[in-house]
Amino acid sequence: MKSKYQIKIQSVNKEALEFFREFLAINLKKIALPYSVLNLPTRTKKITLLKSPHVNKTAREQFQVKRYSSMFQIKKEIESGLLNAMLLNKPKIVTVKVKTL
Repeated sequence: MKSKYQIKIQSVNKEALEFFREFLAINLKKIALPYSVLNLPTRTKKITLLKSPHVNKTAREQFQVKRYSSMFQIKKEIESGLLNAMLLNKPKIVTVKVKTL
């Protein structure tokens, strides 16, 4: 079955995301598929933990997690088996969501 796809890639590691984004771009160019890349906004999640379980509310630690994401839109039809083969070689830190248009 052939159809158009929207691929969203996310990671907490910016270098891993850029590496996989370049990998996808090179492979899509090799098979001559038109595509576009959108860099989505960085999501920041802040977490505050109390160091002491009792009275010292002023003793806190704050942590921050940033999630980077990009989106590929493949504008031409592609076989799903070929797309699955390209998405197998991803870093473990990167998550991929594929949406059929």
